[in-house]
Amino acid sequence: MNPAATLGTVLLAYLPAAVSPGPNFVLIAHTAAAGTRKAAVAVALGVVAAGGLLAAVAVFGLGAVLAREPWLATALRVVCGAYLAWLGVKLWLRAQAPDAAPPAGRGGAFRQGVVSNLTNPKAAAFFGSVLTAALPPTEPTAVKLAAVALIIIASTAWHLSVALLFSSPATQRWYARAKPALNRVVGTILVVLGITLAVTP
Repeated sequence: MNPAATLGTVLLAYLPAAVSPGPNFVLIAHTAAAGTRKAAVAVALGVVAAGGLLAAVAVFGLGAVLAREPWLATALRVVCGAYLAWLGVKLWLRAQAPDAAPPAGRGGAFRQGVVSNLTNPKAAAFFGSVLTAALPPTEPTAVKLAAVALIIIASTAWHLSVALLFSSPATQRWYARAKPALNRVVGTILVVLGITLAVTP
């Protein structure tokens, strides 16, 4: 397969995984609607940075460590699940609080985006299996670097679009009215995702 076809395959494999709703989408949308546009953009950039790291790790073969060490994969799964569940419980507990918005400050928001994607089971599944299948280890280094760059560009475009859309004044006004119920729904989703991830082999 020529480099252009390989990169096209990588992009076609990545886009459905990126745009399908999951913890990253929920976190960015919630931050945008409940907080500020700057915080939402910072979360989105944190998600992008973590995705770029995961892509590089998978593409350059370090992801094989998890395949060789099942206990490490299990520990990672449990920790990731516990983190998602913790986020969900925190949203439930603060559902009616006036300061229930996600973390203030771009630094904290960026870190939360990084952690969200690093602990995202959907991202782990994609980068650990789909990407490595779409981009064989025999591909030249230049093609691998181009694939990582392509994923970062596509991820930036999508996640920033979510941040900008949900931080519009109309969306924020709607969220202000529906906040308690929405926080509980989002919190429940995160708890279910976390528990499922932690207990599913």
